[in-house]
Amino acid sequence: MSSPRPKVPGFFQHLLLLWGLRLHLGLNQGPGKSRLLAVAAFAGSSAPGVLLGLSFFKLMRMPLIVHSNVWPYFILNLLCFVTAATWVTWPLLSAGVDDHSELSRYAAFPISPFRLLMGSTVASLFEPRALVFYAPLTGAAVGYASRHRLASPWLAAVLYVLFALFCAAWSRVGLYTVINVLRAKHSARIMGGGMVAFLVAASFIPPIDTSWLTSVGETGVGALDMSLIINAAVALSQVPPGFFGDGLGQLAHGRVGIAMLEAFGLLFFTAMGMVVAYALLMRFHRQAGGRSGGDRGDGKDSDPFATTGSRFDTLLRREVLDLWHNPRARLLAAVPFILAILLKLLSGRDLFVYLLGGSADAWVMGGLSIYGAVVIASTFSQNTFAYDGHGFAVFLAAPMNLADVLRAKNRVQGVAALGMAVLVGAFYRVYFGSGTLVDFLCAMAAVAAVVPMLLAAGNFLSLYFPVKFHASLKRRDRIPLTASMLGIFAASVGCMPFGHALRAAGKDGPGWQSVVFILGFAVLHFGVYRVTRPWAMRLLDQRREIVLRAVTRE
Repeated sequence: MSSPRPKVPGFFQHLLLLWGLRLHLGLNQGPGKSRLLAVAAFAGSSAPGVLLGLSFFKLMRMPLIVHSNVWPYFILNLLCFVTAATWVTWPLLSAGVDDHSELSRYAAFPISPFRLLMGSTVASLFEPRALVFYAPLTGAAVGYASRHRLASPWLAAVLYVLFALFCAAWSRVGLYTVINVLRAKHSARIMGGGMVAFLVAASFIPPIDTSWLTSVGETGVGALDMSLIINAAVALSQVPPGFFGDGLGQLAHGRVGIAMLEAFGLLFFTAMGMVVAYALLMRFHRQAGGRSGGDRGDGKDSDPFATTGSRFDTLLRREVLDLWHNPRARLLAAVPFILAILLKLLSGRDLFVYLLGGSADAWVMGGLSIYGAVVIASTFSQNTFAYDGHGFAVFLAAPMNLADVLRAKNRVQGVAALGMAVLVGAFYRVYFGSGTLVDFLCAMAAVAAVVPMLLAAGNFLSLYFPVKFHASLKRRDRIPLTASMLGIFAASVGCMPFGHALRAAGKDGPGWQSVVFILGFAVLHFGVYRVTRPWAMRLLDQRREIVLRAVTRE
Protein backbone atom coordinates (compact mmCIF):
# COMPACT_ATOMS: atom_id res chain seq x y z
CA MET A 1 0.00 0.00 0.00
CA SER A 2 1.48 3.32 -1.09
CA SER A 3 2.03 6.04 1.48
CA PRO A 4 -0.39 8.98 1.35
CA ARG A 5 0.70 12.02 -0.61
CA PRO A 6 2.08 14.71 1.71
CA LYS A 7 -0.12 17.71 2.23
CA VAL A 8 0.87 20.83 0.32
CA PRO A 9 1.73 23.66 2.75
CA GLY A 10 -0.80 26.46 3.03
CA PHE A 11 -0.16 30.07 2.14
CA PHE A 12 0.87 31.11 5.65
CA GLN A 13 3.26 28.17 5.90
CA HIS A 14 4.75 29.21 2.57
CA LEU A 15 5.02 32.77 3.86
CA LEU A 16 6.87 31.62 6.98
CA LEU A 17 9.21 29.48 4.87
CA LEU A 18 9.87 32.38 2.53
CA TRP A 19 10.58 34.74 5.44
CA GLY A 20 12.95 32.15 6.89
CA LEU A 21 14.80 31.74 3.62
CA ARG A 22 15.00 35.50 3.08
CA LEU A 23 16.36 35.89 6.60
CA HIS A 24 18.93 33.17 5.94
CA LEU A 25 20.01 34.83 2.70
CA GLY A 26 19.83 38.35 4.08
CA LEU A 27 22.02 37.45 7.05
CA ASN A 28 24.29 35.45 4.73
CA GLN A 29 24.51 32.63 7.24
CA GLY A 30 27.44 30.33 7.02
CA PRO A 31 30.61 29.32 8.86
CA GLY A 32 32.10 32.25 10.74
CA LYS A 33 29.15 34.58 10.16
CA SER A 34 27.76 36.39 13.19
CA ARG A 35 23.97 36.13 13.35
CA LEU A 36 23.92 38.50 16.32
CA LEU A 37 25.80 41.17 14.36
CA ALA A 38 23.46 40.77 11.40
CA VAL A 39 20.36 41.07 13.58
CA ALA A 40 21.86 44.15 15.22
CA ALA A 41 22.46 45.63 11.76
CA PHE A 42 18.81 44.93 10.87
CA ALA A 43 17.63 46.71 14.02
CA GLY A 44 20.04 49.58 13.45
CA SER A 45 18.95 50.11 9.85
CA SER A 46 15.30 50.14 10.95
CA ALA A 47 15.93 52.54 13.85
CA PRO A 48 15.36 55.73 11.79
CA GLY A 49 11.80 54.55 11.29
CA VAL A 50 11.17 54.78 15.04
CA LEU A 51 12.41 58.37 15.14
CA LEU A 52 10.37 59.34 12.08
CA GLY A 53 7.26 57.70 13.46
CA LEU A 54 7.56 59.46 16.82
CA SER A 55 8.20 62.82 15.14
CA PHE A 56 5.05 62.66 13.04
CA PHE A 57 3.07 61.26 15.98
CA LYS A 58 3.95 64.40 17.96
CA LEU A 59 3.26 66.62 14.95
CA MET A 60 -0.30 65.35 14.64
CA ARG A 61 -0.92 66.02 18.34
CA MET A 62 0.18 69.67 18.22
CA PRO A 63 -2.68 72.04 19.14
CA LEU A 64 -2.30 73.98 15.88
CA ILE A 65 -2.83 70.75 13.90
CA VAL A 66 -5.46 69.18 16.14
CA HIS A 67 -7.78 72.19 16.11
CA SER A 68 -7.48 72.77 12.36
CA ASN A 69 -10.07 71.52 9.89
CA VAL A 70 -7.53 71.34 7.05
CA TRP A 71 -3.98 70.59 8.20
CA PRO A 72 -4.55 67.03 9.54
CA TYR A 73 -6.07 65.87 6.25
CA PHE A 74 -3.44 67.63 4.17
CA ILE A 75 -0.59 66.07 6.17
CA LEU A 76 -2.13 62.59 6.09
CA ASN A 77 -2.89 62.69 2.36
CA LEU A 78 0.50 64.16 1.54
CA LEU A 79 2.25 61.43 3.55
CA CYS A 80 0.16 58.79 1.76
CA PHE A 81 1.25 60.12 -1.61
CA VAL A 82 4.92 60.51 -0.66
CA THR A 83 5.05 57.05 0.92
CA ALA A 84 3.54 55.36 -2.12
CA ALA A 85 5.73 57.33 -4.53
CA THR A 86 8.85 56.38 -2.57
CA TRP A 87 7.95 52.70 -2.60
CA VAL A 88 7.21 52.67 -6.33
CA THR A 89 10.27 54.65 -7.40
CA TRP A 90 12.71 52.96 -5.03
CA PRO A 91 13.79 50.31 -7.61
CA LEU A 92 14.78 53.19 -9.90
CA LEU A 93 16.46 55.28 -7.21
CA SER A 94 18.49 52.34 -5.88
CA ALA A 95 18.71 50.25 -9.08
CA GLY A 96 17.27 47.51 -6.88
CA VAL A 97 17.38 44.43 -9.05
CA ASP A 98 18.11 42.01 -6.21
CA ASP A 99 14.62 41.15 -4.96
CA HIS A 100 12.93 39.49 -7.89
CA SER A 101 14.53 36.05 -7.98
CA GLU A 102 11.94 33.97 -6.12
CA LEU A 103 10.46 32.31 -9.21
CA SER A 104 13.83 30.98 -10.32
CA ARG A 105 15.26 30.31 -6.86
CA TYR A 106 12.25 28.37 -5.61
CA ALA A 107 11.03 26.86 -8.89
CA ALA A 108 11.21 23.34 -7.43
CA PHE A 109 9.02 24.21 -4.46
CA PRO A 110 5.41 22.92 -4.36
CA ILE A 111 3.98 26.38 -4.85
CA SER A 112 2.43 28.20 -7.78
CA PRO A 113 4.28 31.20 -9.24
CA PHE A 114 1.46 33.59 -8.37
CA ARG A 115 1.28 32.43 -4.76
CA LEU A 116 5.05 32.75 -4.54
CA LEU A 117 4.79 36.28 -5.90
CA MET A 118 2.12 37.08 -3.31
CA GLY A 119 4.29 35.65 -0.54
CA SER A 120 7.38 37.58 -1.63
CA THR A 121 5.35 40.79 -1.85
CA VAL A 122 4.01 40.38 1.68
CA ALA A 123 7.50 39.44 2.91
CA SER A 124 8.86 42.69 1.44
CA LEU A 125 6.71 44.65 3.90
CA PHE A 126 9.01 43.69 6.76
CA GLU A 127 12.36 44.64 5.30
CA PRO A 128 14.35 47.47 6.96
CA ARG A 129 13.74 49.98 4.17
CA ALA A 130 10.00 49.23 4.21
CA LEU A 131 9.83 49.84 7.95
CA VAL A 132 11.47 53.23 7.41
CA PHE A 133 9.26 54.07 4.41
CA TYR A 134 5.90 53.77 6.14
CA ALA A 135 7.03 54.86 9.63
CA PRO A 136 6.12 58.58 9.13
CA LEU A 137 2.62 57.72 7.93
CA THR A 138 2.21 55.19 10.74
CA GLY A 139 3.15 57.78 13.36
CA ALA A 140 0.87 60.40 11.80
CA ALA A 141 -2.07 57.99 11.57
CA VAL A 142 -1.71 56.87 15.20
CA GLY A 143 -1.34 60.49 16.30
CA TYR A 144 -4.48 61.47 14.38
CA ALA A 145 -6.46 58.55 15.82
CA SER A 146 -5.34 59.46 19.36
CA ARG A 147 -6.92 62.92 19.00
CA HIS A 148 -10.04 62.02 17.01
CA ARG A 149 -12.61 59.40 17.91
CA LEU A 150 -12.86 56.98 14.98
CA ALA A 151 -16.03 55.08 14.15
CA SER A 152 -15.19 51.39 13.56
CA PRO A 153 -11.49 51.44 14.52
CA TRP A 154 -11.12 47.97 13.03
CA LEU A 155 -11.79 49.50 9.60
CA ALA A 156 -8.92 51.94 10.17
CA ALA A 157 -6.63 48.95 10.74
CA VAL A 158 -7.96 47.31 7.57
CA LEU A 159 -7.32 50.50 5.61
CA TYR A 160 -3.76 50.62 6.92
CA VAL A 161 -3.05 47.01 5.91
CA LEU A 162 -4.58 47.55 2.46
CA PHE A 163 -2.51 50.69 1.97
CA ALA A 164 0.69 48.81 2.83
CA LEU A 165 -0.24 46.01 0.41
CA PHE A 166 -1.08 48.60 -2.26
CA CYS A 167 2.39 50.14 -1.91
CA ALA A 168 4.10 46.74 -1.91
CA ALA A 169 2.19 45.62 -5.02
CA TRP A 170 2.96 48.72 -7.06
CA SER A 171 6.58 48.72 -5.90
CA ARG A 172 6.77 45.28 -7.52
CA VAL A 173 5.39 46.80 -10.70
CA GLY A 174 8.15 49.40 -10.58
CA LEU A 175 10.78 46.75 -9.86
CA TYR A 176 9.72 44.41 -12.66
CA THR A 177 9.45 47.30 -15.10
CA VAL A 178 13.04 48.22 -14.29
CA ILE A 179 14.41 44.70 -14.72
CA ASN A 180 12.54 44.24 -18.00
CA VAL A 181 14.13 47.44 -19.29
CA LEU A 182 17.55 46.31 -18.08
CA ARG A 183 17.11 42.96 -19.83
CA ALA A 184 16.02 44.56 -23.11
CA LYS A 185 18.40 44.20 -26.04
CA HIS A 186 18.76 47.96 -26.42
CA SER A 187 18.48 48.87 -22.73
CA ALA A 188 20.96 51.73 -23.00
CA ARG A 189 18.99 53.32 -25.85
CA ILE A 190 15.69 52.85 -24.03
CA MET A 191 16.97 54.51 -20.86
CA GLY A 192 18.76 57.27 -22.77
CA GLY A 193 15.74 57.96 -24.96
CA GLY A 194 13.44 57.86 -21.95
CA MET A 195 15.56 60.41 -20.10
CA VAL A 196 15.67 62.73 -23.12
CA ALA A 197 11.88 62.41 -23.54
CA PHE A 198 11.43 63.12 -19.83
CA LEU A 199 13.66 66.18 -20.10
CA VAL A 200 11.75 67.51 -23.11
CA ALA A 201 8.35 66.85 -21.53
CA ALA A 202 9.43 68.52 -18.28
CA SER A 203 10.45 71.66 -20.18
CA PHE A 204 6.82 72.20 -21.23
CA ILE A 205 5.42 71.94 -17.70
CA PRO A 206 5.27 75.31 -15.91
CA PRO A 207 7.25 75.44 -12.66
CA ILE A 208 5.42 75.36 -9.36
CA ASP A 209 4.83 78.80 -7.83
CA THR A 210 6.99 79.07 -4.72
CA SER A 211 6.39 82.75 -3.97
CA TRP A 212 4.45 81.72 -0.86
CA LEU A 213 7.77 80.78 0.76
CA THR A 214 8.67 84.46 1.02
CA SER A 215 5.35 85.40 2.60
CA VAL A 216 5.61 82.57 5.13
CA GLY A 217 9.09 83.70 6.06
CA GLU A 218 7.90 87.25 6.67
CA THR A 219 4.53 86.81 8.38
CA GLY A 220 4.32 83.15 9.39
CA VAL A 221 2.05 80.26 8.41
CA GLY A 222 -1.03 82.39 8.81
CA ALA A 223 -0.08 84.23 5.62
CA LEU A 224 -0.77 81.12 3.55
CA ASP A 225 -3.78 81.06 1.27
CA MET A 226 -5.66 78.15 2.84
CA SER A 227 -7.54 77.52 -0.41
CA LEU A 228 -4.23 76.24 -1.81
CA ILE A 229 -3.87 73.75 1.05
CA ILE A 230 -7.53 72.70 0.82
CA ASN A 231 -7.33 72.08 -2.92
CA ALA A 232 -4.11 70.11 -2.48
CA ALA A 233 -5.65 67.97 0.28
CA VAL A 234 -8.73 67.24 -1.86
CA ALA A 235 -6.62 66.40 -4.91
CA LEU A 236 -4.38 64.05 -2.93
CA SER A 237 -7.39 62.28 -1.42
CA GLN A 238 -8.79 61.46 -4.87
CA VAL A 239 -5.85 59.33 -6.03
CA PRO A 240 -5.56 55.72 -4.77
CA PRO A 241 -2.76 56.34 -2.22
CA GLY A 242 -4.91 59.04 -0.61
CA PHE A 243 -7.76 56.62 0.08
CA PHE A 244 -6.15 55.68 3.39
CA GLY A 245 -5.78 59.26 4.67
CA ASP A 246 -9.24 60.22 3.46
CA GLY A 247 -10.65 57.03 4.95
CA LEU A 248 -9.36 58.02 8.39
CA GLY A 249 -10.98 61.43 7.97
CA GLN A 250 -14.28 59.83 6.99
CA LEU A 251 -14.16 57.55 10.05
CA ALA A 252 -13.50 60.57 12.27
CA HIS A 253 -16.74 62.07 10.94
CA GLY A 254 -18.64 58.79 11.36
CA ARG A 255 -18.99 58.06 7.63
CA VAL A 256 -18.26 54.34 7.77
CA GLY A 257 -19.84 53.63 4.38
CA ILE A 258 -17.54 56.01 2.52
CA ALA A 259 -14.52 54.60 4.36
CA MET A 260 -15.64 51.12 3.36
CA LEU A 261 -15.80 52.16 -0.29
CA GLU A 262 -12.28 53.52 -0.06
CA ALA A 263 -11.12 50.23 1.45
CA PHE A 264 -12.60 48.41 -1.56
CA GLY A 265 -10.86 50.95 -3.82
CA LEU A 266 -7.50 50.16 -2.22
CA LEU A 267 -8.20 46.44 -2.56
CA PHE A 268 -9.08 46.85 -6.25
CA PHE A 269 -5.95 48.81 -7.12
CA THR A 270 -3.81 46.42 -5.08
CA ALA A 271 -5.18 43.48 -7.06
CA MET A 272 -4.57 45.39 -10.29
CA GLY A 273 -0.96 46.02 -9.25
CA MET A 274 -0.40 42.35 -8.46
CA VAL A 275 -1.78 41.27 -11.84
CA VAL A 276 0.44 43.75 -13.68
CA ALA A 277 3.47 42.77 -11.58
CA TYR A 278 2.85 39.07 -12.26
CA ALA A 279 2.61 39.67 -16.00
CA LEU A 280 5.84 41.70 -16.02
CA LEU A 281 7.68 39.13 -13.92
CA MET A 282 6.61 36.20 -16.12
CA ARG A 283 7.66 38.20 -19.18
CA PHE A 284 11.07 38.73 -17.63
CA HIS A 285 11.57 35.06 -16.80
CA ARG A 286 10.51 34.00 -20.31
CA GLN A 287 13.17 36.25 -21.79
CA ALA A 288 15.94 35.81 -19.23
CA GLY A 289 18.74 33.70 -20.57
CA GLY A 290 22.47 33.89 -20.59
CA ARG A 291 22.76 37.49 -21.79
CA SER A 292 23.40 40.24 -19.28
CA GLY A 293 21.28 42.80 -21.06
CA GLY A 294 22.16 45.47 -23.53
CA ASP A 295 23.51 45.29 -27.04
CA ARG A 296 27.11 44.20 -26.88
CA GLY A 297 27.70 44.21 -30.58
CA ASP A 298 28.44 40.48 -30.74
CA GLY A 299 28.47 40.58 -34.49
CA LYS A 300 31.67 42.63 -34.62
CA ASP A 301 34.98 40.82 -35.05
CA SER A 302 37.18 43.56 -33.56
CA ASP A 303 39.28 42.57 -30.55
CA PRO A 304 38.99 45.23 -27.81
CA PHE A 305 42.25 43.98 -26.27
CA ALA A 306 44.35 44.03 -29.44
CA THR A 307 45.91 47.42 -28.69
CA THR A 308 46.66 47.07 -24.99
CA GLY A 309 50.31 47.56 -24.16
CA SER A 310 50.57 45.54 -20.94
CA ARG A 311 48.80 42.95 -18.85
CA PHE A 312 47.57 45.62 -16.44
CA ASP A 313 46.21 47.71 -19.33
CA THR A 314 44.30 44.64 -20.48
CA LEU A 315 42.79 44.24 -17.03
CA LEU A 316 41.83 47.91 -17.00
CA ARG A 317 40.12 47.67 -20.38
CA ARG A 318 38.32 44.53 -19.34
CA GLU A 319 36.93 46.24 -16.24
CA VAL A 320 35.88 49.28 -18.28
CA LEU A 321 34.01 47.09 -20.76
CA ASP A 322 32.33 45.08 -17.99
CA LEU A 323 31.16 48.27 -16.29
CA TRP A 324 30.03 49.81 -19.58
CA HIS A 325 27.98 46.77 -20.53
CA ASN A 326 26.50 46.18 -17.08
CA PRO A 327 22.78 47.04 -17.20
CA ARG A 328 22.67 48.03 -13.57
CA ALA A 329 25.46 50.56 -14.08
CA ARG A 330 23.43 52.15 -16.88
CA LEU A 331 20.45 52.55 -14.62
CA LEU A 332 22.56 53.99 -11.82
CA ALA A 333 24.12 56.48 -14.21
CA ALA A 334 20.69 57.79 -15.25
CA VAL A 335 19.22 58.29 -11.77
CA PRO A 336 21.02 61.53 -10.68
CA PHE A 337 19.99 63.26 -13.91
CA ILE A 338 16.37 62.20 -13.45
CA LEU A 339 16.45 63.48 -9.87
CA ALA A 340 17.82 66.83 -11.09
CA ILE A 341 15.01 67.11 -13.65
CA LEU A 342 12.40 66.32 -10.98
CA LEU A 343 13.99 68.87 -8.66
CA LYS A 344 13.61 71.62 -11.22
CA LEU A 345 10.12 70.46 -12.22
CA LEU A 346 8.98 70.71 -8.61
CA SER A 347 10.85 73.98 -8.01
CA GLY A 348 12.82 72.18 -5.34
CA ARG A 349 15.82 74.48 -5.67
CA ASP A 350 13.69 77.43 -4.54
CA LEU A 351 12.90 75.57 -1.34
CA PHE A 352 16.60 74.88 -0.72
CA VAL A 353 17.45 78.53 -1.41
CA TYR A 354 14.83 79.55 1.15
CA LEU A 355 16.26 77.15 3.73
CA LEU A 356 20.00 77.32 2.97
CA GLY A 357 20.54 80.71 1.38
CA GLY A 358 23.80 81.11 -0.52
CA SER A 359 24.86 77.51 0.25
CA ALA A 360 21.88 76.00 -1.56
CA ASP A 361 23.61 75.31 -4.88
CA ALA A 362 26.64 73.80 -3.16
CA TRP A 363 24.40 71.51 -1.09
CA VAL A 364 22.21 70.40 -4.01
CA MET A 365 25.00 70.07 -6.58
CA GLY A 366 27.18 68.29 -4.06
CA GLY A 367 24.35 66.02 -2.96
CA LEU A 368 23.53 64.94 -6.51
CA SER A 369 27.22 64.49 -7.40
CA ILE A 370 27.91 62.47 -4.26
CA TYR A 371 24.83 60.36 -4.92
CA GLY A 372 25.98 59.66 -8.48
CA ALA A 373 29.46 58.71 -7.29
CA VAL A 374 28.31 56.66 -4.30
CA VAL A 375 25.85 54.50 -6.21
CA ILE A 376 28.48 53.66 -8.82
CA ALA A 377 31.43 53.14 -6.46
CA SER A 378 29.61 51.35 -3.64
CA THR A 379 27.44 49.11 -5.81
CA PHE A 380 30.40 47.55 -7.60
CA SER A 381 33.24 47.92 -5.10
CA GLN A 382 31.40 46.26 -2.19
CA ASN A 383 30.92 43.03 -4.16
CA THR A 384 33.64 43.52 -6.73
CA PHE A 385 34.29 39.86 -7.64
CA ALA A 386 30.63 38.93 -8.06
CA TYR A 387 30.48 40.50 -11.52
CA ASP A 388 33.32 38.24 -12.70
CA GLY A 389 31.48 35.07 -11.78
CA HIS A 390 33.37 32.20 -13.35
CA GLY A 391 35.81 34.75 -14.76
CA PHE A 392 37.37 34.84 -11.31
CA ALA A 393 38.35 31.20 -11.76
CA VAL A 394 40.21 32.22 -14.92
CA PHE A 395 42.14 34.81 -12.93
CA LEU A 396 43.17 32.13 -10.43
CA ALA A 397 44.38 29.83 -13.22
CA ALA A 398 46.18 32.55 -15.17
CA PRO A 399 49.88 33.34 -14.60
CA MET A 400 49.19 36.68 -12.94
CA ASN A 401 49.07 38.39 -9.58
CA LEU A 402 45.59 38.73 -8.08
CA ALA A 403 46.65 42.03 -6.56
CA ASP A 404 46.69 43.51 -10.09
CA VAL A 405 43.07 42.43 -10.54
CA LEU A 406 41.98 44.23 -7.38
CA ARG A 407 44.03 47.29 -8.27
CA ALA A 408 42.49 47.47 -11.76
CA LYS A 409 39.00 47.15 -10.35
CA ASN A 410 39.63 49.92 -7.83
CA ARG A 411 41.01 52.25 -10.46
CA VAL A 412 38.15 51.76 -12.91
CA GLN A 413 35.45 52.02 -10.25
CA GLY A 414 37.04 55.11 -8.72
CA VAL A 415 37.50 56.89 -12.05
CA ALA A 416 33.94 55.97 -13.07
CA ALA A 417 32.58 57.44 -9.83
CA LEU A 418 34.58 60.65 -10.23
CA GLY A 419 33.61 60.95 -13.89
CA MET A 420 29.97 60.43 -12.96
CA ALA A 421 30.21 63.23 -10.39
CA VAL A 422 31.76 65.65 -12.91
CA LEU A 423 28.99 64.96 -15.42
CA VAL A 424 26.27 65.48 -12.80
CA GLY A 425 27.85 68.71 -11.57
CA ALA A 426 28.21 70.07 -15.11
CA PHE A 427 24.62 69.09 -15.93
CA TYR A 428 23.37 70.88 -12.82
CA ARG A 429 25.26 74.05 -13.74
CA VAL A 430 23.91 74.08 -17.31
CA TYR A 431 20.37 72.88 -16.54
CA PHE A 432 19.69 75.14 -13.55
CA GLY A 433 21.91 77.99 -14.72
CA SER A 434 23.11 78.54 -11.16
CA GLY A 435 26.03 77.63 -8.98
CA THR A 436 29.49 79.21 -8.80
CA LEU A 437 32.91 77.75 -9.50
CA VAL A 438 33.43 77.42 -5.74
CA ASP A 439 30.18 75.45 -5.44
CA PHE A 440 31.32 73.10 -8.21
CA LEU A 441 34.77 72.62 -6.68
CA CYS A 442 33.25 71.92 -3.26
CA ALA A 443 31.06 69.23 -4.81
CA MET A 444 33.98 67.63 -6.66
CA ALA A 445 36.23 67.77 -3.60
CA ALA A 446 33.47 66.09 -1.59
CA VAL A 447 33.32 63.25 -4.11
CA ALA A 448 37.11 62.95 -4.00
CA ALA A 449 36.81 62.51 -0.22
CA VAL A 450 34.03 59.91 -0.42
CA VAL A 451 35.33 57.60 -3.16
CA PRO A 452 38.56 56.45 -1.40
CA MET A 453 36.59 55.47 1.71
CA LEU A 454 34.13 53.50 -0.41
CA LEU A 455 36.93 51.68 -2.23
CA ALA A 456 38.80 50.91 0.99
CA ALA A 457 35.67 49.52 2.65
CA GLY A 458 34.59 47.75 -0.54
CA ASN A 459 37.82 45.78 -0.79
CA PHE A 460 37.27 44.17 2.60
CA LEU A 461 33.52 43.71 2.17
CA SER A 462 34.17 41.91 -1.14
CA LEU A 463 36.48 39.48 0.65
CA TYR A 464 34.39 38.82 3.76
CA PHE A 465 30.87 39.03 2.27
CA PRO A 466 31.14 37.74 -1.33
CA VAL A 467 27.88 36.72 -3.00
CA LYS A 468 26.90 35.36 -6.39
CA PHE A 469 25.70 37.72 -9.09
CA HIS A 470 23.98 36.35 -12.21
CA ALA A 471 24.73 38.44 -15.27
CA SER A 472 21.26 37.73 -16.67
CA LEU A 473 19.74 39.42 -13.57
CA LYS A 474 17.57 36.35 -13.19
CA ARG A 475 18.88 35.51 -9.77
CA ARG A 476 21.18 36.98 -7.17
CA ASP A 477 22.06 36.26 -3.57
CA ARG A 478 21.52 39.31 -1.44
CA ILE A 479 24.40 41.27 -0.02
CA PRO A 480 24.08 40.72 3.73
CA LEU A 481 22.67 43.52 5.80
CA THR A 482 25.85 43.74 7.84
CA ALA A 483 27.85 44.51 4.69
CA SER A 484 25.32 47.11 3.59
CA MET A 485 25.45 48.88 6.94
CA LEU A 486 29.26 48.90 6.95
CA GLY A 487 29.20 50.36 3.44
CA ILE A 488 26.77 53.07 4.56
CA PHE A 489 29.06 53.85 7.49
CA ALA A 490 32.05 54.25 5.15
CA ALA A 491 30.06 56.57 2.89
CA SER A 492 28.94 58.62 5.91
CA VAL A 493 32.53 59.05 7.08
CA GLY A 494 33.51 60.17 3.59
CA CYS A 495 30.71 62.75 3.48
CA MET A 496 31.44 64.31 6.87
CA PRO A 497 34.00 66.91 5.64
CA PHE A 498 31.57 68.22 3.02
CA GLY A 499 28.74 68.52 5.51
CA HIS A 500 30.93 70.18 8.13
CA ALA A 501 32.34 72.71 5.65
CA LEU A 502 28.92 73.78 4.39
CA ARG A 503 27.44 73.99 7.86
CA ALA A 504 30.33 76.23 8.86
CA ALA A 505 29.72 78.40 5.79
CA GLY A 506 26.08 78.90 6.77
CA LYS A 507 23.74 80.82 4.49
CA ASP A 508 26.57 83.01 3.20
CA GLY A 509 27.76 80.22 0.93
CA PRO A 510 31.10 78.36 0.81
CA GLY A 511 34.37 80.08 0.02
CA TRP A 512 37.80 78.93 -1.09
CA GLN A 513 38.59 77.94 2.48
CA SER A 514 35.76 75.40 2.26
CA VAL A 515 37.29 73.89 -0.87
CA VAL A 516 40.72 73.64 0.80
CA PHE A 517 39.17 72.08 3.93
CA ILE A 518 37.36 69.36 1.96
CA LEU A 519 40.40 68.72 -0.26
CA GLY A 520 42.53 68.22 2.84
CA PHE A 521 40.25 65.42 3.99
CA ALA A 522 40.21 64.00 0.47
CA VAL A 523 43.99 63.65 0.63
CA LEU A 524 43.70 62.08 4.10
CA HIS A 525 41.08 59.58 2.93
CA PHE A 526 43.17 58.69 -0.11
CA GLY A 527 46.04 57.98 2.28
CA VAL A 528 43.77 55.66 4.27
CA TYR A 529 42.90 53.84 1.06
CA ARG A 530 46.56 53.46 0.03
CA VAL A 531 47.51 52.17 3.49
CA THR A 532 44.71 49.58 3.63
CA ARG A 533 44.97 48.36 0.02
CA PRO A 534 48.10 46.17 0.53
CA TRP A 535 46.36 44.52 3.48
CA ALA A 536 43.34 43.78 1.27
CA MET A 537 45.64 42.36 -1.41
CA ARG A 538 47.24 39.97 1.07
CA LEU A 539 43.81 38.91 2.32
CA LEU A 540 42.73 38.24 -1.27
CA ASP A 541 45.45 35.64 -1.64
CA GLN A 542 44.42 34.04 1.66
CA ARG A 543 40.68 34.01 0.93
CA ARG A 544 40.80 33.31 -2.80
CA GLU A 545 39.13 29.89 -2.51
CA ILE A 546 36.36 31.23 -0.26
CA VAL A 547 35.63 34.03 -2.70
CA LEU A 548 35.70 31.63 -5.64
CA ARG A 549 33.16 29.29 -4.05
CA ALA A 550 30.88 32.20 -3.15
CA VAL A 551 30.84 33.88 -6.57
CA THR A 552 30.54 30.70 -8.66
CA ARG A 553 27.94 28.74 -6.69
CA GLU A 554 24.59 28.09 -8.32
